[in-house]
Formats: sequence, C-alpha cells, structure tokens
Amino acid sequence: MIKVAEQQKQDCEQVKGELVKKNIKYWDEDWWREFFTKDFAEFYSSLKGLLNARSALLSELSGDLAQVLANPNKRDLALKVLFGGIKEDCIKQGVAKRDCIPPGSAAGFHRYVLGIGLRDEIDNDVNETFGLILTLGTSLSSISGTNIGKMISEHKYDPGIPNILNTMDKLIDGIYGKLGHIIPTLEPKKYDYKDLVKAFEDFLNSSIRLLPLYNPFTFFMQSLRSTPKPYLKIMYCDELFSNSVRNLMSKYGVELTKILDPKLGIPNLDDELAVIGHSVGSVGDLLVQLVWSIYELTYKLLQLKLYSEDELKKYVERYKNYLEIVFNGARDLMSAQVSLSSCETAPVRSEGGLITIPGPWSCVIQSFKYSGLSLLENKFYYTRFLEIFSPLLFLGVAWISKTDQGIVMYVLH
Repeated sequence: MIKVAEQQKQDCEQVKGELVKKNIKYWDEDWWREFFTKDFAEFYSSLKGLLNARSALLSELSGDLAQVLANPNKRDLALKVLFGGIKEDCIKQGVAKRDCIPPGSAAGFHRYVLGIGLRDEIDNDVNETFGLILTLGTSLSSISGTNIGKMISEHKYDPGIPNILNTMDKLIDGIYGKLGHIIPTLEPKKYDYKDLVKAFEDFLNSSIRLLPLYNPFTFFMQSLRSTPKPYLKIMYCDELFSNSVRNLMSKYGVELTKILDPKLGIPNLDDELAVIGHSVGSVGDLLVQLVWSIYELTYKLLQLKLYSEDELKKYVERYKNYLEIVFNGARDLMSAQVSLSSCETAPVRSEGGLITIPGPWSCVIQSFKYSGLSLLENKFYYTRFLEIFSPLLFLGVAWISKTDQGIVMYVLH
C-alpha cells in the first residue's frame, strides 16, 4: 500500500509538472488571484469603461433631435453618429436599404455595435434615417435644427451585439458579487464618448485574452464544465479533489456538482464514475457563460466584417486531431465526419450502467450547423460512453447540460 501511495504521488507530481508548463496551477492560490486581478480585471475595466462611455454619448445626444442639431457643440457628433459614412449614392438615388449604412462606417459602428440610432431593427432604422435625410435635404451638409420630432437613443439591431454587451455586464457583476470580499474591484477605464472606437478595441482585445485557446485559467474552467471524474483525475491527478483544492475552489466561488452517473445503484461507484460540472450560478458557470458570450461577439463581428476570425471554429479546429481519433475509434457505434462546421445534440439517459441516446436533434450554434450524425447503436455501456466522449468533454468541444428536456449532450465537429 505504501508503494502504491508513493507511486501515485510520483505520478501526480509528474502530471503537475506538465500542467505547470501549460501555466495551469489549480492548487496555487496565487494563480487564481492573478487571473482575477489581471486578465479578468482588465476585461471588467474595459467593458465597464465602454458601457459608461456609451451611456455618456447617449446622455450628450439625448432630447429632441432638432434641439441637438441646433446646438453647435453637439451637431457634428450627432451627424457622425447618425450619418457618418452613409453611402452618398444611396442619398443621391433616394435608396433606403441596409447596405447603405456599412458596418465599418461611423453610422454603422454606432448602430450595429453600440445600438445607437433612431429605431429598433435595422430596416426600420434605415427607413427612418433616409426619411430624415429627405426631410432635411438631399445633402448632409444642409442639415440644420429643423423641427424633427425624433430622438437618438438605444435600440435593438439584427446583429444583437448590444444585447451581448449587456449580458456580459450582468455576468461580470455576478462574478464580482461573489468575489468582492476577496478581489478588489477595478475602476472602469475612462474613454472619450466622442470616439468610442478606441474603447471598443480595448474591450475586444481584453475579451479575446479570456478565451480558452489563449488563457490557461478559462481553459481550466471550461474543462470542468461537464467532464467525467475519472478523466479529470487522469488529466489533473487526484489532488484536484483534495480538501485543500476543494477549499480553494470554494473560496473563489467554484462549485462542482454531479450531472450524470451510470445509476448502478452503488452510491460510491456512481459518484466516482459521474460526469461532474459547474453548479448553476457559480463563478465557474458564469465564467463559462462569459467565454461563450465572447465567442458569440466575435461571430457577430465576423458577420459584419469587423473581425477577421471565427474564434469558436478556430478553437474546435485546434483539436481536430482529437475529434478524428474519437470518431475513428467509435465507428462501431456512430458514423460522423469531422467537418469543423457540424453541431450535434441529443438527449442522454443513463440506467443500470447503460447509456441510451435515442438519436441526434437539430442543432445550430453560430457557424456550426446540424449535419445528421448517424448512430449505429443507441444503447451502450456507460464505460464505453466515457471512453469515447471524455476527451471531447474535457476539451469543451462537447458538453452535457441539464435542461427542461432532461440531460442533453452537444458535440461540435
């Protein structure tokens, strides 16, 4: 027994040595504190600064638009927000369509990214905007403080980026609400509301730095989203479940709970073989939600041609080899090709050591679409299920969630 314990200790030290090379030190409180006081704090400060500057801009341009345009101190700013970069051909031809307000223009940036304009929904806003241009004259230079009866305010537009920013704001408030007693809150950055491009660039850069492909801490948090306990012990060694690490996790608001087990009727064995993950509303859960909000943000920006990469697809592509190994090793159970554009989801039921997957459902997650994975067997041993999906669950290209429809698994490939 002593030799076994010594061997386990040596194996664990070897695993930890490899983790240190990847800058994952879950047992070290300094590592936890560094994330929340640097990377996360920078994101918090940038996002709060951007939102504060957006509020300041809305406040500056509030009130009837005629009054705003009549004010020489506000007129140029209002014109930039509403009309900056609108295609002159559209104005000359009297054409009102969304292509007339390019996303990369000042008017497009304020609408699509910041949600500032005249009406909800971009088509309505375009019509309102061009109607205003016609009311005031065919040349932007002739706009003056005519009686307009309109207001510049916050609206909802098709890309949904303002909604993502507001969701992120709630998530970081939730995290600081749980950690405020141990982590000092950073002051929001100060930005000039007259030029919010710089503010958004800072915020976007701080967002990208939180993604698991670039950040060891969020990779660690993601790996705890829904992964079988035996695989976590292999990848992180038994120390992950020691009292000292449990206490450290608890201190920083990370709580793990059982999501799925084999239901063998043997409590200890069921617990040891369980898929575990973040408790709903815990710091770990909120961080994973934040990561996915960033993926959604970059995807929306990519659609607008304001960002150059699909960050979620880039992450999945990074682990393409793992996906191919997994699918090739499970050809007796399912038929699937790694396309880096497919999304599968299916209900998962466990009973008596067997897993039942009735069949895949339709799934759309950003650029990943349902492709029709074919299950050759819909019932197999729980241990085989762990063998197939543990690596993908650990990497976060697959995950298991409790939903109103029961336990559901998602796979990106």
